[in-house]
Amino acid sequence: MVYDNGFLRSLHYTRLASLWLNRLYDYQAQGLNSSNYIDFLGMLNKIDDYDTQIAMEKYTIPNVSLTPTDFNNRYMLSIKQFPVPPVRLDVGDFVQAITPHLNHRCVPTQNLVRGFIAERDTWMTLEFENPLKIGNNIALKFPPNRLAFQLEYRALFHLSHIDISSTLFPMETSGTHQNSFLPSKKKKGTIQSFSWFNTSIARNELQKTAIKNIVNRTAYPAPYILFGPPGTGKTSTIVEAVMQIYKNKPNSRMLVTATSNFACNELARRLLEYVPVDDVYRYFSCIQERNINMTDSSILAISNLHSGKFEFPSMDDFLKTRILVCTVMTSGRLLALGVKPDTYDYIFIDECGSSKELSALVPIGIVGVNIEFKKMHASIVLAGDPKQLGPVTFCSFLKETPHDVSLLDRLMKMPLYARDPNNNKAYNDRMVTKLLDNYRSHHKLIAFSNREFYEGELRAKASPETTHWAIGWERLVNPEFPMIFHAVIGYMQQDPFSLSYFNVDEAYCVYEYVQCLLKGSTNGRIVNQDDIGIVTPYSRQVAFIKNGLSNLGLDNIEVGTAEQFQGREKSVIIISTVRSNRKTVGFLHDDRRLNVMLTRAKALTIIIGNPNNLGTDQTWERLLKFIEQNNGFLGKNFHFTNIHRKSKCKKQ
Repeated sequence: MVYDNGFLRSLHYTRLASLWLNRLYDYQAQGLNSSNYIDFLGMLNKIDDYDTQIAMEKYTIPNVSLTPTDFNNRYMLSIKQFPVPPVRLDVGDFVQAITPHLNHRCVPTQNLVRGFIAERDTWMTLEFENPLKIGNNIALKFPPNRLAFQLEYRALFHLSHIDISSTLFPMETSGTHQNSFLPSKKKKGTIQSFSWFNTSIARNELQKTAIKNIVNRTAYPAPYILFGPPGTGKTSTIVEAVMQIYKNKPNSRMLVTATSNFACNELARRLLEYVPVDDVYRYFSCIQERNINMTDSSILAISNLHSGKFEFPSMDDFLKTRILVCTVMTSGRLLALGVKPDTYDYIFIDECGSSKELSALVPIGIVGVNIEFKKMHASIVLAGDPKQLGPVTFCSFLKETPHDVSLLDRLMKMPLYARDPNNNKAYNDRMVTKLLDNYRSHHKLIAFSNREFYEGELRAKASPETTHWAIGWERLVNPEFPMIFHAVIGYMQQDPFSLSYFNVDEAYCVYEYVQCLLKGSTNGRIVNQDDIGIVTPYSRQVAFIKNGLSNLGLDNIEVGTAEQFQGREKSVIIISTVRSNRKTVGFLHDDRRLNVMLTRAKALTIIIGNPNNLGTDQTWERLLKFIEQNNGFLGKNFHFTNIHRKSKCKKQ
């Protein structure tokens, strides 16, 4: 009732519903604090859980038409058959095929065959456990995967049994104040001398400081934050910190997590460069069996997919190794497998800024606490960048609540993690380190983001062999500026079945640049397909560009949204902005999305879009002006002064 009414107050609610809603609004007015933390986040999670279930129910197709493929358990489904656009469905989501059936007593029953979405475009490819009998009256349902919600509830339950103040609200801890975390006498057992595994880290003082403080638990019981702007070696720092703990604290165990399997595999791959295979274990969820052919064999060999099939790990698998690598959500299953809550002494959470706070609580609350002594056992390390994309929230009500904020982002706004105005605006490095040396991009490619989002502190340190080869490329307007804004006044269309947008004119401009890059060489550098990444904010444009490239025989070029490219890098990035013939820029207004797109490239960035449209947003206007000042514009019918004049009129 409250949900259906958009969480507005009403005299028609039951007494219990009114009390629940009043409590929700009281918490929202108070803000998240140590007193309301468990109840408030639990209420918000129930809203998200229920909203997801309602949304997925709407995708039910009562009498579906499926097209068989060459694989007898795979079928094609046209998106046109959905009663509402399936905006929340994605590859990997569950599907159920339900067919009528007469049992041996001739009593009508139903057969249920489970499957998942294998591919998604204007058609979906569905893969089932068993072949279906086409021709029957088949209904399709798309049940939500509620495991994540259940693990988050479990994490809150565990945290309700300990004092969370010193970990999640360190400034609120009774008897604890900021000075408690400042340098004092060296603790017993503090490690001062380090021999570095990665020799490049020996030349980076900020990375060394972060690693020393992580190893020595200077922030404990509060989390240590590793603030890693794009290309600054965040992953290298995590790996080195794990290795230093491995070497200097031989009785310690480490749980290394990230929000994505891609990031987990990268962490595991780098750890294997230093750790014996008997001391690191990669724990996959059963769903990852589908992606076994895309996973490095060296990682599979140390995992529960080593046999080619998913296997539940044993306690011995966990206890015989000191380093466990898995996703944030998969870590929540450790308790059910017999792992005690205080098994791990250090918990690393990479990509922490891109997930809601409750997701980060899964490893912290389920395997990081000591319930017997009612305190946090593990030393927590949160790694990420609050200036890049945050959590994805579908429910509009939740977008204005703490549910839409990451743990890393919230903590960094607390005084303990803020810059000290009395100390040259420096961070307290016992609590947080901001990495500053960019090892990815040409200095002119990060100049705008550096000024706009990172207070001009980033320092370009990448090798010129990696970043300078595009200088002088024949298509550059300014041969010394490896960025192009190509003005295309295209036509933006909305796909009626996905509600996502695409722009054919921009797609054809993308194809032209791709073919030009792959033809010949620049400064002796041959560009291959896997050197190029194409980023666009809309999933329909992703699909359209992928299809076009496939028709050109170019299937090895990665195309994705900003969310999919976060944490990735390519030598060349081509950005298709899509927005046109509209008065606003849509969710391109999110500065974090722009920051992600601009900071993926090593050597060359090409932006394709309608400047008349993009210039209506203040941050995009500043980017356009930056490119104009560097003589990087290409295309037709564009004069920046017109955009600037329009923007000024709009402000007035």
